[in-house]
Amino acid sequence: MANKCKRGILISKTPYEKRIAIMEDGELVELVVEGVSSNRVLGNIYKGVVQKVLPALKAAFIDIGLEKAGFLHQEDAMDRNELLRREYGDDDDEDGSSKEVSIDEILQEGQEIMVQVVKEPISTKGARLTTHLSFAGRFLVCMPGTNFIGVSKRERDPAKRREFKKVVRRLKGRDVGYIVRTNGLNESEFEINKQMRELESKWEQTKYNFENQPAETCIYEESDSIEQTVREYFSDNTDYVYIDNRDEYFALREYLKVLSPDKLDKVKLWSSNESLFEYFKIENDYARSLQRQVPLPRGGNLVIEQTEALVSIDVNTGPKVHGKDQGKIILETNIDACYEIAKQLRLRDVGGLIIIDFIDMESEEDNEKVYQEFRKAIRRDKAPISPAPISQFGLMEVTRKRVRVNLMTEKTERCPVCDGDGRIATLESTLGMIDRWMARAKAKGKLREVTLVVSAQVIDVLCKDHNRMFNYLEYKHGMSISLVEDEHAHINQFWFYDKNNEDITDLYKFV
Repeated sequence: MANKCKRGILISKTPYEKRIAIMEDGELVELVVEGVSSNRVLGNIYKGVVQKVLPALKAAFIDIGLEKAGFLHQEDAMDRNELLRREYGDDDDEDGSSKEVSIDEILQEGQEIMVQVVKEPISTKGARLTTHLSFAGRFLVCMPGTNFIGVSKRERDPAKRREFKKVVRRLKGRDVGYIVRTNGLNESEFEINKQMRELESKWEQTKYNFENQPAETCIYEESDSIEQTVREYFSDNTDYVYIDNRDEYFALREYLKVLSPDKLDKVKLWSSNESLFEYFKIENDYARSLQRQVPLPRGGNLVIEQTEALVSIDVNTGPKVHGKDQGKIILETNIDACYEIAKQLRLRDVGGLIIIDFIDMESEEDNEKVYQEFRKAIRRDKAPISPAPISQFGLMEVTRKRVRVNLMTEKTERCPVCDGDGRIATLESTLGMIDRWMARAKAKGKLREVTLVVSAQVIDVLCKDHNRMFNYLEYKHGMSISLVEDEHAHINQFWFYDKNNEDITDLYKFV
């Protein structure tokens, strides 16, 4: 079934995490994972207060009520018209020009301003902010404070671009601009108008909230991750959407009744005894996306290291690389690495500077082949990504834009034993692994009784709120669980034993 589908979305929700998988030709290509304790702020709009203006840095810090002040660059505070023209071309509107001005000419300390989060807080850094607000719909992006109208670059016909702009300009409200997205290029005027009214209503409510709510508060909350994923990825080319949670299933159907009622039949509630991700054979892919070492098809591997400054990826060959075919094997391994690296960058949502250390090759011609293969491998990546040719030292520098917290940061934490040199699964991740282990054991074995050995912290969570999580696991998987505390176990460790006290952990664990 999975292999017959061209493209799909899988949504899995439990009491401790939400996982969304984007599938292409039966293969996992993108992943969004959120724990229940995740406080997502991406896309939210705040009534902020200017805390500090720093002309030398061309930036200001804005207090929006979060733990750390947000960062606002000068370019994100100035007139957005020129920036939009650069990105989408002249909009045939001659009523404004833009020139660079200093940040202290735009903002003063103590001033209240409306800002939107364009990048989640990460590690020690606060959220990245902009005053260039936007409300994204499936067909359109509404941009308050400008009259600019742009059309997706996918539409190359100048006459059609002009016609789109003419229609949008006639239908839109005052002092709002629009970008017609790729999904909107084939939509009717009725659908375009309907979405405009919806987006402009959000803007009117946000303005009202700004005037009537106190400073340092959220005045507009972006849709949750499921709605965002459907908005961004659910198109005419989508063959299926499966959801394994009944409440989320009905909520999404209500959302789609407004957004795309003609596509409701593609949304299905997953009711099989086998878990959704297990059926589509992507649990191992998910497990690998949290590991430091990733295997390659011909015996080599990648070693992925994340630091504050950059992400390094080391490409290694398998054990048998010698003789006259050595050069050929190295080239093939490096090409395999290109596609696996491209996949891991998307799955982990790695951003910033990435340094790839390929295996040294014999010729410049081979270096160029690998560079071109990597460019081919990243074509489907929606994030802005830019690779440089391989240097004389065998290194490739890649920059990739990330807007949300990457998977490694979301699902792991610094190891307390090795003083920050490594990372281990978070408490929520460990609960997820226990749940998925039990789902696999239920599908493949005949277990009815198990003993689960875990740390005191895991037991505390399982037994909290009148054993809510513990009862959930027993009921969902039809197993009786005996809990045993191991005072030496870390939060990322667990072991399962059968009724004969045999260790069966490895029988059903993931890669």
